[in-house]
Amino acid sequence: MRKRYLSLATAVAFSLGLSAQTHASEMTSAYQQYQQAVSTGDTAQTLKFAQQALEAGQQKYASDSDNLFALKYNVAAANLKAGNNDAAVEQFEALTELATEKYGALSIKTLATKLDFYSALTANHDERFVRITSLSRGELLIIKIMEDLPDSAAKYPADKANMYYMVASKLLETGQIPNRIEDVKATLSTGLAAAQATWGEEDLRTLRQRQLLGQLAYVSNDLNKAVALLEPLTTILESKLAYTHPVALQVHALLEDAYTRLDDPEKASYHSNQIAATKPWQSHMEPLKLTSKKPEYPFVARGLTGNSQLEVVFDINPQGKVQNARIKEGTGSSKYFEKSALEAIQQWRYTPRFVDGEAVIAKGMTVSVNFEANVKARNLVFNMPSTDYVRSDAARLGETTPRNR
Repeated sequence: MRKRYLSLATAVAFSLGLSAQTHASEMTSAYQQYQQAVSTGDTAQTLKFAQQALEAGQQKYASDSDNLFALKYNVAAANLKAGNNDAAVEQFEALTELATEKYGALSIKTLATKLDFYSALTANHDERFVRITSLSRGELLIIKIMEDLPDSAAKYPADKANMYYMVASKLLETGQIPNRIEDVKATLSTGLAAAQATWGEEDLRTLRQRQLLGQLAYVSNDLNKAVALLEPLTTILESKLAYTHPVALQVHALLEDAYTRLDDPEKASYHSNQIAATKPWQSHMEPLKLTSKKPEYPFVARGLTGNSQLEVVFDINPQGKVQNARIKEGTGSSKYFEKSALEAIQQWRYTPRFVDGEAVIAKGMTVSVNFEANVKARNLVFNMPSTDYVRSDAARLGETTPRNR
């Protein structure tokens, strides 16, 4: 299993005040063990030793010190990684207030804290949906963050590109896009321009923001703009790397559908073939979900039935396409839900499964499909394949082989 690394926002705050403690002789035993647990991806041990380090730090550091702030931050981040979402929400909320007081409402450190607070909010199930009567707490927070970005950039111009990139990265990470799409697009457009001016077109940070803008154009049915934004991304990635970058794979899937809807079968076929011709970065690799469509809640079932859940079994062929989709035996659900689930899943797109570097069929894949009555599910959720093997989001594209795992 791939290790899950801390988000960019967490990484910014993770270093607060701890740079002076880089030598092992200056670390407490708990903090050394915490660092080891982080490096191995052991979430239970990470939380255990983060808490122990905080307890030790409370005896050693002043209540207003940067070191103590960082140790509290580590505990909140560890709770979030461990799935303790309620605790993480409470802790990040307190840390946001503290960061605002310590560093200022518009500083990059406060922004980092707010963004991880947003991660904690969106990790809760209730935050994954927008109820008809009100906006979610997480959505209100990210909207406020975007509203404050111009003022933050004006006050700290040297941090402008990083600030906008951090927001774009968080939107990509969570897959949750606020309903105010035009505001999001404006924020991302500003961020893309800042990234191009600061880091250049071929930097991964620039490409990630181009990716999200292209995705938003795609889901807004502005297909010509989506194509214009996304085509250069695949060209750059594929000219620089000897393997197929997962971002390029997802973009190929979006472009395949966009060109199909634009009635350009030749280009649609090209992007479909690019997925089928994936050059894997590992010899054995399970399918990665690239794009998916949310099943529609059946109109005939609205007001007549409550929530429904079913499981769908399917195969993925060596080209990454879903085939032989069927409802798992024993699933109790109406034919209306079954039809909707199958219609949606048949449009999902994956990378192929690889065994010894060769694409093979993946049989018996199973997913759970949930239908919730009286809830308007977002259809703006993107499946982000892991890019853990990339050395650094800050690195320019230059590596020809992925990092050894």
